[in-house]
Amino acid sequence: MNRVPRIVVVGSLVSDLVLWVPRLPRRHETLLATAHASHAGGKGLCQAVSARRCGADVAMVGRVGTDDFGLDLLGLLDREGVDRSAVSRDEIGTSLGIPLIDPNGNNAIIGVPRANARVTVADVEQASEAIAAADVLLLQMEVPLDACHAAVTIAEEAKTSVVWNPAPAEWGVDEFLPQEISPFVSWLTPNEIEASELSSVEVSDHASALRAANCLNEQRPGIGVVVTLGGAGAVVRPPAGRALQIKGHEVDAVDTTGAGDAFNGAFATALAERLDLAKALEFATAAGALATTVVGAAAGLPLRSAIQAQLHSSKIRAELI
Repeated sequence: MNRVPRIVVVGSLVSDLVLWVPRLPRRHETLLATAHASHAGGKGLCQAVSARRCGADVAMVGRVGTDDFGLDLLGLLDREGVDRSAVSRDEIGTSLGIPLIDPNGNNAIIGVPRANARVTVADVEQASEAIAAADVLLLQMEVPLDACHAAVTIAEEAKTSVVWNPAPAEWGVDEFLPQEISPFVSWLTPNEIEASELSSVEVSDHASALRAANCLNEQRPGIGVVVTLGGAGAVVRPPAGRALQIKGHEVDAVDTTGAGDAFNGAFATALAERLDLAKALEFATAAGALATTVVGAAAGLPLRSAIQAQLHSSKIRAELI
């Protein structure tokens, strides 16, 4: 690769208070945590850092508070080399996340949106030149939809590819991806839970993931669909041609919080580098697996060198289905 790929991420920035618990709490239960820590998070920030660590030139669009949480997140973006000139500061306060992690590394997350909920169309338009110059625009579902739609429109005018990670899946396909916007989106990347909610197909394995991906592709023809399955790997239904599947890597998982973000940042980078789909899937799957081996959403995002080492040592490869 002779040219550095360029990616713009429109999305959330969150300060996480992580709690380790003996198990996830039941209804009406008071449960004592065994430990806690503070980390940077938010799907937007984590996907931006993931893409940057994978070797892309990355710009971030979003909002943080005027509080210390916001200063810490801006400092992280600076240290990682992410352009944060389109990250605004808002007096309402930085968004907070409270991940609960059990001894097996499984998690549940409570979110307090604050600044993320106030990302505007004007914020996105401020970054229009960066979006137009990018190879890939990367979106999630933790900022207002009108801001996302504005970003997609700018990307379409510039012929920038769009990868949309529909997480969390709080809206149906018709709401977050209306017909007038869908032709401009290249890829959807739900996990198994989001794919189940969006397609009404219960996803539990590769076969059901492919059925869900086919359903989403039928709803929005021309869009490629990647369904991630956590430790079980992923399934890809491209816009045309045969589908692909890949198994998961066997790693010592301690925190799955940022795995999907590592996958999406790596996948977007691979697409921006014009890698073929199988290689892009392999690269992203290795990134997602490695992210589970370190505690903290942003802290666990792997460097390109680590991903390449994992690919070299592993026999996990994508295959046609």
